[in-house]
Amino acid sequence: MWKQTDAMQDLNKWTNWHEAQEYVRDLNVKLYLGYHDWRMPSLKEAESLYDATQDRHIRDMDRFEIFIDPVFAPGGGYTTWTSSERPHGGAIIFYYRYGHANINNKEDISRDTVRAV
Repeated sequence: MWKQTDAMQDLNKWTNWHEAQEYVRDLNVKLYLGYHDWRMPSLKEAESLYDATQDRHIRDMDRFEIFIDPVFAPGGGYTTWTSSERPHGGAIIFYYRYGHANINNKEDISRDTVRAV
């Protein structure tokens, strides 16, 4: 199960990896929708939302198409941090505009967000 909005929509700010972790922890503390096991998605889970082959997309906050199901709320970010960590303070981000992943520094805030699962 995925949260329909992302951290950008809920917090009205971009998040680095650590802030994304805190956002997910807060969902659990608040028992969002009655659940206490919200987490950041794995890379495989994040990739599973992406589908550019169908006419399924929403618009992000910049009004560009992101290729995820329209059950998700439009107007959010176009990335998600994942739980997939890398050496030297890195973690993987998945881009729903482009359909690929990249490694970012966990401290960086560069228009990134998280979609909780």
